[in-house]
Amino acid sequence: MRKWDNATRDDLLTAVECIKHQFAPDAARNLIEYFHERMEDGDYYDVEVLHLLMKHVFALIVAGKSADQAFGLKAIKGQHNRPDTFARDISAAALVVKQRRKGASWEAAVTDAAEHLGLNNRTVERAFEAYREGVECLPDEQLEQITGDQLPPP
Repeated sequence: MRKWDNATRDDLLTAVECIKHQFAPDAARNLIEYFHERMEDGDYYDVEVLHLLMKHVFALIVAGKSADQAFGLKAIKGQHNRPDTFARDISAAALVVKQRRKGASWEAAVTDAAEHLGLNNRTVERAFEAYREGVECLPDEQLEQITGDQLPPP
């Protein structure tokens, strides 16, 4: 069995989003290893995910970043390693979507998520803006997996 045989499409998409929004060299190396492993063996790999990754990489290279920076292996100058807030932000965005689907207003959904996670409203709003595309299309079951316990009804 190869190292990345159990990687799912969701794992790959999560890694790409992680690379796009924060300095995550482990996620970057894992993606590179996954695609290398599959290409070396002549096996199927998710072309759409590779396209998303390369679109991001090419944009950064065109903007003057090095290949290491574009692939997420090296920090971009001026950006420091921040605490990893990816899981927290995905949860915040998912909580907002859950509350909106239950009929809560935008303000109430943001406030509920902020209180539940111990964050301020602006942090939840930024998290939602960053991950909106990804979480809005998820079915309720996956939102539940991301957020864990239930929020009170709106």
